[in-house]
Amino acid sequence: MNLTYYAEKLSTLRPDRSSGHAKPHKVCMLFAVIDLIELGRITDNSIYFNDELKNRFSFHFELLKSKNDQNNPYLPFYHLSSSGVWHLKLHEGSAVDFQSQRNLSEASIRKHVEYAFLDVELFEYLRNASTRHILKESLSSNLDSLEDQFQRWGRSVGKSEKTLKNYTGALKSSIPSWLQSAGLPCESLLSISSFYEYENIVSQVSKVEEFVERDRVGKGMYSAAIRCYRDFLSDITQADVQRDIEDILQDKNIPETQKVNLVNTRIGQGKFREELVAYWKGRCAVTGYRKLPFLIASHIKPWAQSTDQERLDPFNGILLLANLDKAFDLGFVSFKNSGQIMLSKQLEDHETLGIHTNMTVSLCREHQLYMEYHRDCRFKR
Repeated sequence: MNLTYYAEKLSTLRPDRSSGHAKPHKVCMLFAVIDLIELGRITDNSIYFNDELKNRFSFHFELLKSKNDQNNPYLPFYHLSSSGVWHLKLHEGSAVDFQSQRNLSEASIRKHVEYAFLDVELFEYLRNASTRHILKESLSSNLDSLEDQFQRWGRSVGKSEKTLKNYTGALKSSIPSWLQSAGLPCESLLSISSFYEYENIVSQVSKVEEFVERDRVGKGMYSAAIRCYRDFLSDITQADVQRDIEDILQDKNIPETQKVNLVNTRIGQGKFREELVAYWKGRCAVTGYRKLPFLIASHIKPWAQSTDQERLDPFNGILLLANLDKAFDLGFVSFKNSGQIMLSKQLEDHETLGIHTNMTVSLCREHQLYMEYHRDCRFKR
């Protein structure tokens, strides 16, 4: 089968829309598999239902889910078999009818399924960087529109409905019209899915006089809308992470064994995560929540500003639930030396996110310099 065939197959996965939106489970499972192929963790077309796969699924799921979606990776691991390109290899002697939802569970998957595998041609396309990009784009077409995803993401980082309405109008209509008036062809910015294409387009706006004047009168609202959509695209495409991984792999001054540790650390896996899980006793550092697939190993001083030693230092890390991790990473929350949470004035509807003013974290002396950097350089006051 050729690439066009598989692009069409992946763009028509028929996600469950019974809740009024496209549930992202199948897409997230395939994104997780692509991540692990790209990082060399899956090399022989055998996809095991293990913690590494579940963690990558959970990572993408937290970005794309709607409010009532449940993090059940075993569901797409089975239901993708209806796509015609994903197949299950049962353990020898196993014969089970998964057609009844009552028989389908994580335990039954582990008991009866040895591993999943893809069509051989599709697996090879996913191993190739250029064709992999095309197929990832095809997968995204199963999801709701970028506008819907952006608004859902905005709510997940505490933006109010009023703010999101203003941002959406600016990105769909106002800013593109000003760019067009200046001779810069531009459709709705909310139709752009490529982080780098978006960066290229919005780099022109500071040269457009009408934008500059309207932004001044609007007290920076239009600039804020541009930054917000940039953060959204960076988050869902993991553009910064991919760039950092490429930098690591191409750096001839880093020993090969250290490259593995740095790459695993950058994607929140490996020794760094294990050390954070051990230090925080398998719990969210703030809430005490214990289910590991929902917890993210977050750097305090951002990766891009850290030395290689700081990137691997467990005291430059904090284990957080996804909602807190996202708010912390974007600078909407930070912590005082005492551990008391700090909430940015830009974080709207923080209680809707489950973030409260009485939250604290127990920081030791080794955390303090990293947290001081976060307060000074990342926190949005």
